[in-house]
Amino acid sequence: MSQFGDEITMLALPWLLAESTASPLAVGALEAFLFLPVVVFGLQLGVIADRRSRRISLMQADALRFVMLMSIATVAWFWGGPYLAHVLVAVFVIGTAHALFEASAQAFLTDLVPIQAIVQANARLSFTEGLCIVVGPAIAGLLIALIGASGAIAVDALTFGLSFVALLLIGRRPETFSATREPMRAAMGDGFRTIKAQPLLRALMEVIACSNIGAAFVTALAVFYFQRTLHLEGWQAGVVYSVNGIGAIAASLVIPRLSTRIGLGRSVVTGVVIAGVGAALLPLATHGTWYVFATLSLTLIGFGVVSLVVSSTSIRQRLVPGELLGRVTASYRTVVNGALVIGALIGGTLGQFVGLRVALSTGAVIYGVAVISALSSALNAPDPPELSAAT
Repeated sequence: MSQFGDEITMLALPWLLAESTASPLAVGALEAFLFLPVVVFGLQLGVIADRRSRRISLMQADALRFVMLMSIATVAWFWGGPYLAHVLVAVFVIGTAHALFEASAQAFLTDLVPIQAIVQANARLSFTEGLCIVVGPAIAGLLIALIGASGAIAVDALTFGLSFVALLLIGRRPETFSATREPMRAAMGDGFRTIKAQPLLRALMEVIACSNIGAAFVTALAVFYFQRTLHLEGWQAGVVYSVNGIGAIAASLVIPRLSTRIGLGRSVVTGVVIAGVGAALLPLATHGTWYVFATLSLTLIGFGVVSLVVSSTSIRQRLVPGELLGRVTASYRTVVNGALVIGALIGGTLGQFVGLRVALSTGAVIYGVAVISALSSALNAPDPPELSAAT
């Protein structure tokens, strides 16, 4: 339910801003503010995720997102909004809640399933997310057409309320917490020290940070590109976003077997390469060919991103002890989401002053740099014994 809400947000909120501001830079700022909290608070949230009930953290994150999204819809309905300042503040809070949710969820998973099943568990979660990516944008596009973007955002808020209820139904479970209570500042550095000491984790962070700069160009500009350059209706944009989920579902089915055959590290490399090809196809789309280039682009991006997410998450969960996993996840996400902030701001600026197609082409070039980096990194080698031994 949380992922379903995220997918509605990814279309409805940028669509609302694009309609009201007509500014690619404003939409780029929206994406940047969504990821900025991980850079600002990510390390602290990682410590929190390791020191208290992750289930409670997940529930608090859902409650915050419900309140903030409902505030955006309410302002749009009754005060003629949205107002950019209010949206950016609300999105910053939503991003903070999302960061807490992600740090807690990945660590909570290791308390729910045995480590030998972690790749399959991540793949099943990605399969579920892929279904949400197929259904969510299509429903978002339909809602935009029927009740407007603000109405779609209100429905989005309700999904986080349902996620809250679902977490209540899980009930209390035994959880692995950090046994030490060192000062917050010292604990915040534990994640980076762990990543620095493990070459595979370090390479993973560097490669995905580079690819995320290119990916942010797509996430920041795609909705504006579909609306203003390709002149798509809301339901057509929903269809394009939905095919992203088809690639995600395909990856979730393939990756468990592929990672067994070629290794988790090379599965990450495969994901970066495929997503890079998808990013290169998007600027080729025109109003008459969007159903070919845009849909193929997002299908490949969906496959590639889920491939690297499942594989990279499984690498961290296998190599890092459960009591450290929240801090390592937060440190990792601080860097890779910091790259998303940089990419979104640069992409939005280029889209505003140079042109959307040029900006998307620049993002594709950056993705190409990430592909070269991945192919020449420690990831493009047989998995080390300590990773293979956990299988």
